[in-house]
Amino acid sequence: MSFNTSDILFVVMVVAVVVLIIVCILQRLTLRRRVRLATEKEHRRNVSEIRSLHDEVDRLAFLYDDLKNSMGSTAADTATDAPSAESAALSLRDAEDIIMAQKKLEAEKDELSIRNQKLWEMSLSIQKEKQHIQLLKNDIELKHKSITDSIAYAKRIQDAVVPMQDILRDTLPDFFLFWRPKETVSGDFYWMKREGDVLIFAVADCTGHGVPGAFMSMMGVAFLNEICAKIDENTMPSEILEQLRTLVITTLKHENSNSLEPKDGMDIALCILNLRTRVLRFSGANNPMYLIRGGELTEYRPVKNPIGSYPKLVNFETVEIQTQPDDYVYMFSDGFADQFGGNTGKKVTYKRFKALLTDAYNSSLTAAEQEKIIGDFLEEWRADFIQMDDVLVGGYRL
Repeated sequence: MSFNTSDILFVVMVVAVVVLIIVCILQRLTLRRRVRLATEKEHRRNVSEIRSLHDEVDRLAFLYDDLKNSMGSTAADTATDAPSAESAALSLRDAEDIIMAQKKLEAEKDELSIRNQKLWEMSLSIQKEKQHIQLLKNDIELKHKSITDSIAYAKRIQDAVVPMQDILRDTLPDFFLFWRPKETVSGDFYWMKREGDVLIFAVADCTGHGVPGAFMSMMGVAFLNEICAKIDENTMPSEILEQLRTLVITTLKHENSNSLEPKDGMDIALCILNLRTRVLRFSGANNPMYLIRGGELTEYRPVKNPIGSYPKLVNFETVEIQTQPDDYVYMFSDGFADQFGGNTGKKVTYKRFKALLTDAYNSSLTAAEQEKIIGDFLEEWRADFIQMDDVLVGGYRL
């Protein structure tokens, strides 16, 4: 199955729009849930107040009846007992106060009943809204599953698009590719091809990460496959990068203006090894290449231009190196050196990264052992910090 650039871009854009819709819906659901909880709390408080008022009214009514009975018996003895008459008068005033209090409580009771009725109506409305929210929740779950399945499938496509590592495994004595995407899919990618005695291999870092970065990475793989359909001993890596830059600018319709605003593209380090003469040719666009020989690390610097539009385009350059047995070449994205962590929350930095690679080389570790050391170091350094970017490190023993 083949996937052209337009199909992949369309799928990526649809997935991004759906994710944005889901985030908005989830925010709305959270707000509605808070309103519902506040309304239910107010309803329970009002019900409690009504019950308390009912009890108070019943108590006052009982006292009122008791006072009336007491007043009746006091009036019969008025002629013979003057102090009892005064007591009856006081009881009458108390009864009037009680009646006024009772009327006030009745009014408050009516007011609470009205409030309770409104809360009940609000409760019914909230119940209907809850049912609507449940329907939305079910719909979101279905869309979330669809998006998750789509991204998982995009991961399968990306894994299928990058070349098989068997090309390196059948050519080089030892190598590793430490690949840790920030999300399910990655904006970093590796690439390789062998044609006779010529082996070409690269590590690239595309603009962004996640789905947008993955789209750029698959486009980069497709362009490299197209450019390197035919390679030989005379192929220069700088020529490949020039053609790759032209294709990216043309495809993405970039204009080479003086604006410093970043544009889509990629940084890449690319090597061509002549297996017969052991001559290594390197060219880089913003990404360098390290070569360790005899425990000493040499950095081969790239041209400070990306694969893409840039205010001042500079021609890419090729560096030739006569390799020796057990030379180790490292190419990488910036994700490892830029990861925050450690005791101070700072970046790993390229200085610390170089020391890590040199120590691993001097310890005569195999590629698999070096990959484990790199992974363990990154996890320990990152600790509770989030992974900032895609990470890709390629190590090749020549």
